[in-house]
Amino acid sequence: MGKDAAEIRREFHTRLNEIARELTRKLYPQGLPRGTKFSELEAVAGALGDEMARQLIEINVQEQADDWPEEELGECPACGGPARKAPDQPRVLLTTRGEVGWKQRVANCPRCRRAFFPSESSVGRRPFRL
Repeated sequence: MGKDAAEIRREFHTRLNEIARELTRKLYPQGLPRGTKFSELEAVAGALGDEMARQLIEINVQEQADDWPEEELGECPACGGPARKAPDQPRVLLTTRGEVGWKQRVANCPRCRRAFFPSESSVGRRPFRL
């Protein structure tokens, strides 16, 4: 995959600090109200962090799905027939950060009439079937 999460965090530390300061100015234009409990601030920060993570995942998964070349649809995992493109299908996955949705490339086998997600075909795994 490339860089690990700790390395990416170090690389983006300055930019994340800028974003945090910008969000703080929007949330608390006159500064954090006196008497705000630490747990309240932590809950707001956690919710914003979760939403940022959710959007980061959703954007990247959708871009990867959009970039799936038609010539890589491969063969039907059930009968080995040639696959052809079918209409993309909406997918939703519940992550630890919230729901992530995207439209996933779908392949269809004219021989056995099965639809499958080519991105989920792999040795030793049965692909998800529609």
